Amino acid sequence: MAKENLTVERWKTQFKETAQRLAVELLGEAKTQNTYGEATAYIRKISQQAYGDITNPEDKAGMAVNDAVCSLAIRKIHEEERSLPINKED
Repeated sequence: MAKENLTVERWKTQFKETAQRLAVELLGEAKTQNTYGEATAYIRKISQQAYGDITNPEDKAGMAVNDAVCSLAIRKIHEEERSLPINKED
Protein backbone atom coordinates (compact mmCIF):
# COMPACT_ATOMS: atom_id res chain seq x y z
CA MET A 1 0.00 0.00 0.00
CA ALA A 2 2.85 2.42 0.77
CA LYS A 3 4.34 1.82 -2.68
CA GLU A 4 0.97 2.63 -4.26
CA ASN A 5 0.78 5.92 -2.35
CA LEU A 6 4.26 6.84 -3.59
CA THR A 7 3.17 6.14 -7.15
CA VAL A 8 0.03 8.24 -6.74
CA GLU A 9 2.07 11.10 -5.28
CA ARG A 10 4.59 10.81 -8.14
CA TRP A 11 1.81 11.13 -10.71
CA LYS A 12 0.23 14.02 -8.83
CA THR A 13 3.58 15.82 -8.79
CA GLN A 14 4.28 15.02 -12.42
CA PHE A 15 0.89 16.32 -13.58
CA LYS A 16 1.33 19.52 -11.56
CA GLU A 17 4.87 20.14 -12.83
CA THR A 18 3.83 19.47 -16.43
CA ALA A 19 0.89 21.88 -16.18
CA GLN A 20 3.13 24.55 -14.65
CA ARG A 21 5.79 24.08 -17.33
CA LEU A 22 3.23 24.32 -20.15
CA ALA A 23 1.57 27.38 -18.58
CA VAL A 24 4.92 29.17 -18.27
CA GLU A 25 5.71 28.29 -21.89
CA LEU A 26 2.30 29.56 -23.06
CA LEU A 27 2.66 32.70 -20.96
CA GLY A 28 6.06 33.43 -22.49
CA GLU A 29 4.59 33.10 -25.97
CA ALA A 30 1.57 35.25 -25.05
CA LYS A 31 3.83 37.98 -23.66
CA THR A 32 5.29 38.57 -27.13
CA GLN A 33 2.10 40.60 -27.70
CA ASN A 34 2.12 44.36 -27.08
CA THR A 35 -0.05 44.56 -23.95
CA TYR A 36 -1.30 42.39 -21.12
CA GLY A 37 -4.77 42.66 -22.63
CA GLU A 38 -3.52 41.30 -25.95
CA ALA A 39 -1.57 38.57 -24.16
CA THR A 40 -4.70 37.54 -22.26
CA ALA A 41 -6.71 37.55 -25.51
CA TYR A 42 -4.04 35.33 -27.10
CA ILE A 43 -4.32 32.79 -24.27
CA ARG A 44 -8.12 32.87 -24.52
CA LYS A 45 -7.85 32.21 -28.27
CA ILE A 46 -5.67 29.16 -27.56
CA SER A 47 -8.15 28.10 -24.87
CA GLN A 48 -11.03 28.15 -27.35
CA GLN A 49 -9.30 25.38 -29.24
CA ALA A 50 -10.15 23.10 -26.31
CA TYR A 51 -13.83 22.91 -27.17
CA GLY A 52 -15.79 20.96 -29.72
CA ASP A 53 -17.59 17.68 -30.23
CA ILE A 54 -14.66 15.31 -29.85
CA THR A 55 -15.23 11.59 -29.32
CA ASN A 56 -11.58 10.53 -29.57
CA PRO A 57 -10.21 9.85 -26.04
CA GLU A 58 -6.81 11.39 -26.85
CA ASP A 59 -8.47 14.53 -28.18
CA LYS A 60 -10.65 14.74 -25.06
CA ALA A 61 -7.55 14.44 -22.88
CA GLY A 62 -5.86 17.16 -24.92
CA MET A 63 -8.88 19.40 -24.47
CA ALA A 64 -8.75 18.90 -20.70
CA VAL A 65 -5.04 19.71 -20.61
CA ASN A 66 -5.62 22.76 -22.82
CA ASP A 67 -8.30 24.05 -20.47
CA ALA A 68 -6.18 23.51 -17.36
CA VAL A 69 -3.02 25.04 -18.83
CA CYS A 70 -4.80 28.07 -20.28
CA SER A 71 -6.62 28.71 -16.99
CA LEU A 72 -3.32 28.54 -15.11
CA ALA A 73 -1.60 30.86 -17.62
CA ILE A 74 -4.41 33.42 -17.34
CA ARG A 75 -4.20 33.27 -13.56
CA LYS A 76 -0.44 33.85 -13.73
CA ILE A 77 -0.80 36.81 -16.10
CA HIS A 78 -3.47 38.37 -13.85
CA GLU A 79 -1.22 37.93 -10.81
CA GLU A 80 1.57 39.67 -12.70
CA GLU A 81 -0.74 42.52 -13.75
CA ARG A 82 -1.89 43.03 -10.16
CA SER A 83 1.68 43.51 -9.01
CA LEU A 84 2.38 46.35 -11.46
CA PRO A 85 2.69 49.83 -10.00
CA ILE A 86 -0.07 52.33 -10.65
CA ASN A 87 0.93 54.87 -13.30
CA LYS A 88 0.26 58.25 -11.67
CA GLU A 89 0.54 60.70 -14.52
CA ASP A 90 -0.77 64.23 -14.02
